[in-house]
Amino acid sequence: MGYTEFNTTGLTDFDDDDYDIYGAADYLKNPNNFRDFDEGLKELMYKKGYDINLNYLELSDILYQNLKLIGSTIKPATVTSWFNKEHRPKVEAGYRQQIYEICFALKLGYNDTKWFFHHVYYDRAFNCHTIDESVYYYAFINGLSYQESQEIISTINNSQNNSIYENSLKEFDNYTQFVRERIDSFKSRDELIDFLTYNKDNFSSWNHTAYDEIKNRVNELLPSDEGKKEIDNIKRTIKRNNNIDSVSKNLSSKKEWGLLMQEFFSNISSVDDLQDISGLPVKSQKFIIRRILSFNSTATKIDTIRIPYIVKNNFPSIKTLSDILDFEKVRNSKSYDAIRKLIILLNFYVFWVRIDLGYVEDIKEFSHEELYDTFVEELNYTLHRCGYGPLYPGNPYDWLFMFVSLKQKPLKHFRYFIEEISLDDEE
Repeated sequence: MGYTEFNTTGLTDFDDDDYDIYGAADYLKNPNNFRDFDEGLKELMYKKGYDINLNYLELSDILYQNLKLIGSTIKPATVTSWFNKEHRPKVEAGYRQQIYEICFALKLGYNDTKWFFHHVYYDRAFNCHTIDESVYYYAFINGLSYQESQEIISTINNSQNNSIYENSLKEFDNYTQFVRERIDSFKSRDELIDFLTYNKDNFSSWNHTAYDEIKNRVNELLPSDEGKKEIDNIKRTIKRNNNIDSVSKNLSSKKEWGLLMQEFFSNISSVDDLQDISGLPVKSQKFIIRRILSFNSTATKIDTIRIPYIVKNNFPSIKTLSDILDFEKVRNSKSYDAIRKLIILLNFYVFWVRIDLGYVEDIKEFSHEELYDTFVEELNYTLHRCGYGPLYPGNPYDWLFMFVSLKQKPLKHFRYFIEEISLDDEE
């Protein structure tokens, strides 16, 4: 059974009671349930005709020699650390180049390269927000070498914006997809060079569609100015009366409060609960993330020693997620994986909290399986529109959201899980 099939089966292997979340957490913590980096490398090397029954030092040397042939600067010790399971490349912008160099060194085709990114590195391939990766996309679909790719990149970087093309990428809402489609149509590398040279300035700003998506979801979470006044008034009333009787029972009508505060006040059980939001800027990035995760203001740094590296490497810290919410930074951010994960987190929360708050009419007419299917379809559409790959159960992060969404109370299970798994508050 392959990892994808195995982890898809794992989505439904647990009971639906609260206590079983610990069993699911143990499943996610177990590195044997997810493909190790060295296993992914061996699968590719086997497909290319290499003997994978050699020891890790011999396999390391084979890959290193291939990397050396293409001019890679990856050190032998780094390659060895992959095969002896000491390390795997981090899911960060600076490490993506290493993954491409591996694929070039092993002379992989487009499909195998895409598979390696998605199923082993757990990030999308060919981020055509950048000139380098747009060139790599062209190279892998046309069989160009790493050296040829570097020559094309150098030509573009050293050229003036004097192409014959009349249209700018700025005209397109999702130019990542547009760039891929244009590159697919090119018959020569000269067409590629002209196109990317003319649009060079547009590649200095990324993530337009993702930026709009994140901003729209955040706007649903936060109160309007009028809503904030109402919230402040209800807080004062609760404190003055020393009870919560003044809290409305139909908070879905309080849209101006924002979803975060609607959920908070719908679950308030005592005056003491106000401590969780007292004195906190409700529009700050960390407050938004903490409320979604149900962390309070006094949360301390969380111990993650028990979490295997393969899992921890796929869960961004609260700080990383908070930084992506900084709209001044996200347009030019190269944290592609963190942006995707924030989009998943925000859409997961908005979808299920709206159901919990009673936004969906005639909810009883829908089975939970239908709601789950709707959630996955809508989220996959959003990810595609933003230039990202769909949910994939072989990825520990994606697996968590798919697993808890199968439960009757997804947000409740998610928060149990986060308490058990624990997201760092620091990088």
